[in-house]
Amino acid sequence: MWILVLVLFSVVVALLSYLDMRKPKNYPPGPKWLPVLGSALTVNSLRKQTGYLYRATICLAESYGPIVGLKVGKDRQVVCCGYNAIKEMLTKEEFDGRPQGPFYETRTWGTRRGLLLTDEEFWVEQRRFVLRHLREFGFGKRTMAELVQEEAVQLVDDFKKKIAMSKNGIGEVFEMRDAFSVGVLNTLWSMMASKRYNEDDIELKNLQALLTELFANIDMVGALFSQFPFLRFIAPEASGYKSFVNIHQQVWKFLKAELDDHKTTFILNQPRDLMDVYLQMLHSDDKKESYSESQLLAICMDMFMAGSETTSKSLGFGFLYLLLNPEVQKKAQEEIDRVVGRDRLPTLNDRPKYIHN
Repeated sequence: MWILVLVLFSVVVALLSYLDMRKPKNYPPGPKWLPVLGSALTVNSLRKQTGYLYRATICLAESYGPIVGLKVGKDRQVVCCGYNAIKEMLTKEEFDGRPQGPFYETRTWGTRRGLLLTDEEFWVEQRRFVLRHLREFGFGKRTMAELVQEEAVQLVDDFKKKIAMSKNGIGEVFEMRDAFSVGVLNTLWSMMASKRYNEDDIELKNLQALLTELFANIDMVGALFSQFPFLRFIAPEASGYKSFVNIHQQVWKFLKAELDDHKTTFILNQPRDLMDVYLQMLHSDDKKESYSESQLLAICMDMFMAGSETTSKSLGFGFLYLLLNPEVQKKAQEEIDRVVGRDRLPTLNDRPKYIHN
């Protein structure tokens, strides 16, 4: 009897393993899949060898072509490498969809909210609303450039103060990892909530540290608990789940306090920023089901995280590139002197002059 049960169990396990390893029809080429793990071991091995995930995917693309099919845990993933493959992926509507699962829904407490990880009509409606009203408060307008100019001036002043506070004014080492994040966030948050932060704001510094930790521990393949969801319950700390939830709780708390403050000062038909416009929609008879306070908070969180992180890291990369390549730095300064001069700040009107030169 027990032998029969054991044989039956072995057959079921073997069948499930086979089905888990079998790739769907027309799936892009890629490394072999193991039961449960998929190609996770291959990706992890290449990542350790090369030092970075993007280099690991380049190695895979060299072996399997510009479109690589992977499976990491339960997640099937397709990686595009190279300009043509990425351009095609970004310009086709069939790739507008967003994934589902605990990793993507835990951040908004079990529901799909926000702009980054939603799709279909919900995403179209919310995205259209946000873009339309951000334009009214500076996005894509001249006032946006003015906000950037103000923050740039403040950033230069902050650097000068740090140099003045140094012992001899030269040779001082400054931490540049988050040097641009406050200025970038202020530009965005002025439109979102009519508010700017001081560089020394303790609460903001704590949030920046949390976001730095978050982005350091997740990447395009997700996190351990997203690929193996059962780890949320048996190893919440080791899988990153506990830290992920804690960070999002603190960001949510920060945004909720700002929303509560807006609700106490909000005046109907006198919007100051995007938050007020959204609150006005919530009081409107035209409000649709996709509009809610939780959706507003999720939008703010998406803008707060994605907007500050990507732009500040891009500026940091540019700063480092100029630092490591003095000849490029010299060329950039010559272009600024030729097009803008040294008596004023650059504006969007200078762009055509640069192109023609």
